[in-house]
Amino acid sequence: MPVIEFFFTAHDPALIVLAATICMISSYACIGLARHAARSSGRMRDVWTAVAAMAVGFGIWATHFVAVLAFRPGFTLSYDLWMTALSLLIAIGVCGAGIAMASRGRTFSDRFLGGAVVGVAISTMHYTGIAALVMGGRLAWDPGMVATSILAGIAMGGVALGIGMDGRLRHMLTGALLLTLAICAMHFTAMAAADFSLCFPLSVNGELDGFWLSIGLTFISILLLGLALGSAVLDEADRRRTERERERELRDAAEIVAVTQKLELAMTHMAQGLGLYGIDGTLQLYNQRFPTLLGIHPLTNLKGMSFRDTCRLTIAGTDVAVEDIEQRIEATLASHLPLIEEGGEIVIAFGEDRVLQVSHSPVGDGSWVTTLDDITERHRSQRAIAHLARHDGLTGLPNRARFNESFDLARSRAEETRSQVAVIAIDLDHFKEINDNHGHAAGDMVLKTLASRFNALLREGESIARLGGDEFAAIKVFSGMDALREFLVRLEDALSRRVEGEGLALSTGGSIGVAVWPEDGRDLSKLMSNADLAMYRAKAEFDRRICYYERDMDEQARERRDMARDLWTALEQNAFYLAYQVQKSVSTGETTGYEVLLRWNRPGHGEVSPSDFIPVAEECGAINAIGVWVLKMACLDAASWPEPYKIAVNVSGLQLAQVDFIETVRSTLFMSGLAPHRLELEVTETSIISDKQRALHILRQIKAMGVSIAIDDFGTGYSSLETLRSFPFDKIKLDRSFMREVESNEQSKAIVRAILTLGRSLSVPVLAEGVETRAQLDVLRKEGCTEAQGFLLGRPGAIDWDDRLESGLTG
Repeated sequence: MPVIEFFFTAHDPALIVLAATICMISSYACIGLARHAARSSGRMRDVWTAVAAMAVGFGIWATHFVAVLAFRPGFTLSYDLWMTALSLLIAIGVCGAGIAMASRGRTFSDRFLGGAVVGVAISTMHYTGIAALVMGGRLAWDPGMVATSILAGIAMGGVALGIGMDGRLRHMLTGALLLTLAICAMHFTAMAAADFSLCFPLSVNGELDGFWLSIGLTFISILLLGLALGSAVLDEADRRRTERERERELRDAAEIVAVTQKLELAMTHMAQGLGLYGIDGTLQLYNQRFPTLLGIHPLTNLKGMSFRDTCRLTIAGTDVAVEDIEQRIEATLASHLPLIEEGGEIVIAFGEDRVLQVSHSPVGDGSWVTTLDDITERHRSQRAIAHLARHDGLTGLPNRARFNESFDLARSRAEETRSQVAVIAIDLDHFKEINDNHGHAAGDMVLKTLASRFNALLREGESIARLGGDEFAAIKVFSGMDALREFLVRLEDALSRRVEGEGLALSTGGSIGVAVWPEDGRDLSKLMSNADLAMYRAKAEFDRRICYYERDMDEQARERRDMARDLWTALEQNAFYLAYQVQKSVSTGETTGYEVLLRWNRPGHGEVSPSDFIPVAEECGAINAIGVWVLKMACLDAASWPEPYKIAVNVSGLQLAQVDFIETVRSTLFMSGLAPHRLELEVTETSIISDKQRALHILRQIKAMGVSIAIDDFGTGYSSLETLRSFPFDKIKLDRSFMREVESNEQSKAIVRAILTLGRSLSVPVLAEGVETRAQLDVLRKEGCTEAQGFLLGRPGAIDWDDRLESGLTG
């Protein structure tokens, strides 16, 4: 509102109309000439850019001074000559820069930026022109309106050229109008920002009279704009005349130049380099790609050069030593001359940056055509594909195929040097827990970090590959055991160091198995099998990380395979049977329940201890089927008992990991008719700890059915109080190992007392296993143990209910 009020009350309307007319004409000329400059190229683009800059520069300048003349501050304004001239130069120069940017731009953003520079020119010229005013006193400014005037000029100038440079006429007119508004908005907002109330007229030497200066500049600006518009018209007419003449010339010479144009077009745009050598062996014709592909400067004139000279220029541009150039030329000619005579192609690699396929095709009269194909990318792609085919995509380590090749090379080298080859199997410890607890990204980070460490430790005669998952394998050619041990120490160090990254610090480790060629096997498959056996031995033993293959491992592996086969057969033939061991109250001696124990009479071997065949069943996958059978038969037996005793059934960690285990328990209870409160499932903390959240979730759902849950073998393994806190177990079973010396060893007695105290504090009954003497039972009774089982109370076996009922009636 202050700007509008200032516009109507402080200006001469006639001069305002004149200033607006000059502004509109200059804006239209600017947009038109800028469009013309954009369509031109080379020097003519610069010429038209300069003409457009002069047109709009003079227009802005003239608009300013005419508008200032229209301003009525209350006294006559005069101007400093040099500052006035400087404002004109600023208007032309900065506008020229903006128009040059806009005319060379390809997008709206480019043109907007050029228009914004023109807006800067408008603001700069205006405030320089104000500085040219000769007057006394102090000119005050409103900072907010000054900023508004500058931003208005920049924003509207950017939009004006951004729209006006478009090819359509209406956009040109819109751009001219917006540029006019940019100039006017900037000027009048800036004038409204100035307070002339404290100023007074002042006369100095060298000043210009404002009225006559404005009138003269108006006529000069109109003249320049007329010349600019006329030049545009004349240029357009000249362009059309030139096009008509050229069309006539092209029609006259069409028959002559048609073939030449097509040939040149094809040679210019063909991806291959093409060279025609004449009968005399000199280059007669070639395209631009020919020297470029050979590494020769494109401006070099190759016409008339022999093939030898072309080879010299090509070789000189490589890193071949000067004294070796002639020798290299002779070698190149020796490989190419037969192809020039007979025809053929050859692949030449100039390092990694350039790989060419050179083809020679003889014409028949002694001349020939040489074509060059840049196959660098194809060569790289082939190499990349070959690398991927033989290396692991995640870690970059060799894969199994490359590992097999490395073993063949190592064996050949060992045969030549009478050395040995170690094949080493490496398996990471607890890698599944890293993936489960921290995500697969953390697992990938561990694998890549270890791969980097492995690559850093390798020396001559050593290689490491990733075979899959967390399995690695290494090869070491050695002549003495000290060298092999030193390599294994390096491997163990790389495995044992913590892996840090992405906000995590993870402890890693691994088990290593070693088999040696030729003692432990002649072929790779046998060596890898033996190394795996040794690695699994290392993984099974608590205090060993490195294990060498021993021949008895084969025997043990074969026995385990035979046992696994017999286990599946026993399942099919229903050859397992159940034994029950009584559980009694320590205080009253009454029977409280029975623990179900699995028994197997293996054909040809007799009774096999569960501690021997259960681990094999877990390895071969039979444990789930066996566990379902035990649960089913135990529930059926218990449902038929005349007394409603509880039965306790052991559950393995693999059973807990099954999704359908909950449904198995539910369907077994329904099928057998056994009341849920009579079933007690015994789980070890070891079976829970691998996936604690999942296991506890499953156990909670089973407990919700009414089934009791007991923690078995407590006191061994982890014995974590956190596990007891996380899940409300119905019973704690004290491991039998604490009962062996409980009556004589104070330390064992203290441990038993602590566990019993823990049970009482948690209100969880404790059952002691392995009670074999009266003294052990007395200790348990004295310490307040709830239940017990063992040979003293009853050996495992079938239950004779007739005898039990009879003894109960007579007892």
